[in-house]
Amino acid sequence: MTNPGLQSIFTLADKILFLFCSILISYCYYFFWQSTPAAYAIIKSPHQDTYRIDLQTSQTHQVKGALGTSTIEVTQGQVRFTASACQNKLCIKSGWHQHNGAVAACLPNRVSIQLASTHSETSYDAINF
Repeated sequence: MTNPGLQSIFTLADKILFLFCSILISYCYYFFWQSTPAAYAIIKSPHQDTYRIDLQTSQTHQVKGALGTSTIEVTQGQVRFTASACQNKLCIKSGWHQHNGAVAACLPNRVSIQLASTHSETSYDAINF
């Protein structure tokens, strides 16, 4: 006599479906959600022209914004805010950014950084702020 409490709750069809879904998710992750490294950053500000900086050259930029000056640091293919005139400093707390399509912004100071690659592919259609 078999005890119904000890029987497997998964049927063969459940196991096949689980295996199929696992393979499908792995496939989608590999082909659709992988990020490529960015080659340059586009910096926008209301008080300066939009300009492009190379991420392979270590440098620091002072960008004039609506509230004051934001400092942007570039090192080894990464970019981040190191100082800004905003109150909460969320732009600084967001840390380093390095992937194509990543965006960092200091909204109160109206300064933004958008990372891009030589390829024009991004993982989103549009960004508004």
